[in-house]
Amino acid sequence: MTTIHSVTITDPYAWLDDLDDPAVLAHLEAETVYADEETSHLASLRERIVAEISARTLQTDLSVPDHDVDSSGRAWWYFVRTVEGQDYPSYRRAPAPSRDEVPDISSPIPGEEVLIDLNAEATGHEVFAVGDVDVSPSGDLLLWSSDTAGEELYSARFRDLTSGDELPDVLEDVASVCWIDDHHVAYTVLDDSWRPYLLRRHTLGTPVDQDVDILREDDERFWLSAGRSGDDRWLVIDSASKASSEVHLLDVSTPTGTPLLVAPRVEGLEYSVEPAGDRLYVVHNAGHQDFELAVTPALPEQWHEWTTVITGNDGVRLLDVTAYADHLVVHLRSDGLPRVMVIPRSEDGSAGTGWLLDATADLESVGAADQQYSADRLRLHRESFVDPATVVEAGWDGTGERVLKRQPVLPDPEGRPFRSEDYLQQRLWATGDDGVRIPVSVVSRRDTTWPAPCVLYGYGAYETSLDPGFSVARLSLLDRGVVVAYAHVRGGGELGRAWYTQGRLAAKPTTFADFVAVGRHLVNAGVAAEGCLAARGASAGGLTVGAAINLAPDLFCAAQVGVGFLDPLTAMLAEDLPLTITERDEWGDPVADPEAFATIAGYSPYGNIGTGSYPDILATAALHDQRVSASEPAKWVAALRARPDASGQVLLRVELGGHQGATGRYQAWRDEGYELAWLLDRLGAAPGLPRNTSG
Repeated sequence: MTTIHSVTITDPYAWLDDLDDPAVLAHLEAETVYADEETSHLASLRERIVAEISARTLQTDLSVPDHDVDSSGRAWWYFVRTVEGQDYPSYRRAPAPSRDEVPDISSPIPGEEVLIDLNAEATGHEVFAVGDVDVSPSGDLLLWSSDTAGEELYSARFRDLTSGDELPDVLEDVASVCWIDDHHVAYTVLDDSWRPYLLRRHTLGTPVDQDVDILREDDERFWLSAGRSGDDRWLVIDSASKASSEVHLLDVSTPTGTPLLVAPRVEGLEYSVEPAGDRLYVVHNAGHQDFELAVTPALPEQWHEWTTVITGNDGVRLLDVTAYADHLVVHLRSDGLPRVMVIPRSEDGSAGTGWLLDATADLESVGAADQQYSADRLRLHRESFVDPATVVEAGWDGTGERVLKRQPVLPDPEGRPFRSEDYLQQRLWATGDDGVRIPVSVVSRRDTTWPAPCVLYGYGAYETSLDPGFSVARLSLLDRGVVVAYAHVRGGGELGRAWYTQGRLAAKPTTFADFVAVGRHLVNAGVAAEGCLAARGASAGGLTVGAAINLAPDLFCAAQVGVGFLDPLTAMLAEDLPLTITERDEWGDPVADPEAFATIAGYSPYGNIGTGSYPDILATAALHDQRVSASEPAKWVAALRARPDASGQVLLRVELGGHQGATGRYQAWRDEGYELAWLLDRLGAAPGLPRNTSG
């Protein structure tokens, strides 16, 4: 028992918090065995879904080559290859005789060389995650990092690309690593709470114990990150919390120098910096909650002189800017969708009038891929819920588009082809408890008759958005007559900063009420069949789903929750747990603030399980998850089963690995097949093969 703010907390399953206890590990293993036994009748359906994902995926494939020129003037195409039967990609490059002649990705590229084959590196490891892969400015060296425990602690290594030899330098237990110049790298180190708090410099060829601290962040709310600027002049060092930030710049021509501060941190002020030759471009919220774009001379004594380039606009959230020699590309979110604005830069470096690039569909995500600073054209990424990702190249004004690659979607196991026109996507609007309209994205087969079985996805935290994106795996639901919906609840970032703040801290319960409102709207509007609405969410989305179930358990027939943040009160009270301090800007501080304590206690899925009929539950956890302990879903499942009137199916499946799930693509497909088969079974949509997708 724990008493805080005169409230005594009793946690009957606190023993599950000790993941080092053999009894706890045995319990988790038994839970997984039990889940597999209870779902054994779905084995053939799982295999069928994996076969569908496998058949529709071009497994031997090549990314669109990226053009780059190293510091010695050699031009290269950089790309990634995948091979059928192999879990991981290999990183490669080839000489680029002409920027205009993008290689044919359907055949071998002349002069192609392997930089690193991750399949070879993953051999012998149950878990293998790659961190950073980057070539030095000279093009002669490769740095790469990997994690073989799932704990997001990486080992960084270096390779001579001329000889193929491995350098003796190895950096252990790093969070991230990047080049400063050809002889120096910068890397971040985690503290005991898994926060990148220290940036260090390593000189190749010297002992690690001679490495030097570049910058230390002692405020436990702030995370450090670093990377080279696109114009190759600066190492940009960001220190950011959930509510404020500051940036230091280190001139890469003096790698052992001292970083210079652009603007000191001010509570509530967030800004990022994009160097561009003799200018710095700054995206900031000093004058508007949805951010503005400013410019300042690239002279340290003038870094405080911000001149506005784009003023703030309510509901149009400026996200970031990428600078090129003669243009700026601004990423923003308008009407809840990712968009791109292009702004020309004149000879004196000043910015002109920009234009917003058109979308080709109502629900389309438009992004721009980073290219070489001197690029003379634009590369765009277009994608929707029904249109596979397409990479196009165009002039800076968006004209003259040519398709470089459209994500191939192959026929299903019976040879039936995929056609985008067989599917329907649309935006609906639900009404929240306070009258606010909540956007909902809905995807289905065009020939599906509503109301139909429906899966409702939720997230709603950190200003993260559920943007339109294509999914091969989702076809296995759609082709069985299931509608898939996405609730763009407050707490996410779809409709600007205000949309986020209305579902954060003391307003966090709004997120869960919005999710319920969306679910009710889908039923009342005749989209979801009554009694056939399932909820799905992961991580903080698992919190959304778990809290919504407590609010309206009769609304959902099933819920699939992955690595769910289901016991937020215990996590936020434990200051020694990873990430707790930094997360308090998102959820509140229940130790110091009685109101925050009451708010979190009031919506905790684990702490507010009610009576009556609850939906069937499939929860998953990761044993080495440093973000959400496996104990949280384990305790939640135990408490659900212990209800006096408990009924229905409550399952827990625990995997090796970390928060992001399986690292190999084939295991990831099997995990997805497991969860989709369970959802189809609970929705009554499991029998039979998918309908004929050719119309």
